[in-house]
Amino acid sequence: MFADPSRTLELNPSEVDRLQSILERVLLGRLHVRELLRSRPKPSLPSRRSAIAPKVSFDNEASETATLVELVAEDRPGLLYDVASALSNSGCNIELVLVDTEAHKAMDVFYVSHAGRKLTEEHMRRLQASLLAVCAG
Repeated sequence: MFADPSRTLELNPSEVDRLQSILERVLLGRLHVRELLRSRPKPSLPSRRSAIAPKVSFDNEASETATLVELVAEDRPGLLYDVASALSNSGCNIELVLVDTEAHKAMDVFYVSHAGRKLTEEHMRRLQASLLAVCAG
């Protein structure tokens, strides 16, 4: 599901066609997400005093079938892509994701499974290290 609370697509109908075209080219393998991320304008960085230390936590009790992974980090272009790639590279399947950003702070929640089951303690330790490394850039 995709939500557009600021109504960007509704207010800019030409962007709908552009978004559909980009999604189609990515799905067909004609365009790589990394290329799209490289061409994005660089955001202004937060001050050093407002830097956000990344945190990753897990909860195996929040769902009957998946492990909840909560990530809080300084937002940047490509963060969600990098996090999703790290989850995929560790063999996780993303069952559900909730993404939120306030100013420069990303607050994302993933429900993930591995081989159809919740993550083991060892898998969570390895994944936490991988996700913290991704967040650190």
